Amino acid sequence: MENIELRSEKVRNIIGQIPPAIIRIGISVIFTIFICLIIGSYFFEYTPTIKTTAIIKTQNNQNFITLKIPANEIKKVKTGQTVIINFDNIPALYNLKIFGKITTINNDLEIDKTGGYYNSNIELPEKSFSKNANKISINTQISVNAEIQTTKTNLFKRIIEPFQYLTF
Repeated sequence: MENIELRSEKVRNIIGQIPPAIIRIGISVIFTIFICLIIGSYFFEYTPTIKTTAIIKTQNNQNFITLKIPANEIKKVKTGQTVIINFDNIPALYNLKIFGKITTINNDLEIDKTGGYYNSNIELPEKSFSKNANKISINTQISVNAEIQTTKTNLFKRIIEPFQYLTF
């Protein structure tokens, strides 16, 4: 049997091409979605947090909390910002969270084997050391996880931030 060619070269070229209208519509849809995401990122706000460590000490039946702020994050932290203290590393107090405010930030950089940090003091509400109306007594110095809630920002600023400092 002979090899019979059923379609001419012109027909094969037409069948092998994607219609230009589909290409234009596809590019337009992708561009529209991209623009909507950029515009939407200006309106989507979130509160970034800085994860750190808090040290709770008790002296004369009074609790003192010192927060270790990482040196590379100090520009984001201001007095009056909210601190969430998590007792996740203590099994009996799992999911207990206490909210406080930063009162003072020490200007002296401290460096140890874990890195550089600044110390700050935290003020807590009056009845903050209670769970289910029971008083929690802290008899020894403990180290717990903490998160500092920094200033609200939008996603657009977060995307643009690295490009602000470029020089050409």
